[in-house]
Amino acid sequence: MKAYRDGARTVTPAPAPATRLTLRLPGTWVQLDPGRPEITEARVRAFVEASIGRADQLASARAHLRKALGSVLERGEGPAGLESTFLCQEIAPGVATPIAVSVFAPPDVRMSPVVGTSPEAVIAGFLDAMEVIEGAPQWKRLACADGWAARRWRVATRAALPVLAEQSFPTFAAEYWRTVPGTKRLMLITVTSPLADIPQTMLRLADAVVAGSRFAPERPARPHAAE
Repeated sequence: MKAYRDGARTVTPAPAPATRLTLRLPGTWVQLDPGRPEITEARVRAFVEASIGRADQLASARAHLRKALGSVLERGEGPAGLESTFLCQEIAPGVATPIAVSVFAPPDVRMSPVVGTSPEAVIAGFLDAMEVIEGAPQWKRLACADGWAARRWRVATRAALPVLAEQSFPTFAAEYWRTVPGTKRLMLITVTSPLADIPQTMLRLADAVVAGSRFAPERPARPHAAE
């Protein structure tokens, strides 16, 4: 931050307000934050009971799912900087829909060679870098409420749970590198679901979530949230 002279006074501009990424998620979701372990543990337990049930014979399944969700938060399921994971309970009343949306803010991901901080320039710099690294055709631009994102998706086979590596199934996975207004930084949003048999439906839903995301003034103790 730079100070400047205004007559006999030295004026220091006020710092720009911190912002958080806000997602518009349809239906009912549970937010898990690594930085709020006590609240997150309670939410995990409630989510597991709502998803699996409370019957005694399901105790082992509940324990496996709690362990899996804990491992996801510890590992981050992506680069450093996991801020939140959102788990979908249902898209519409009575329609259980297993989807996870995670938001990452890697501290070292910024398009430094780009001139300026316009979202168009930043996302173009990212796509140019991806073309050199791995081939850009798999990445597509997506307009967001206050910026741009680059998206790619796939259907991959992965373990049902980290503790059950021998049980695998197809999984829909999409990743979006999204611009941060007024900066050269990028944030990562991932969308995963075992509903791999309807990939285009899942892709439309994931695109809508990211396209509708926007940055808003940050509230104390909440890095970002769902609307």
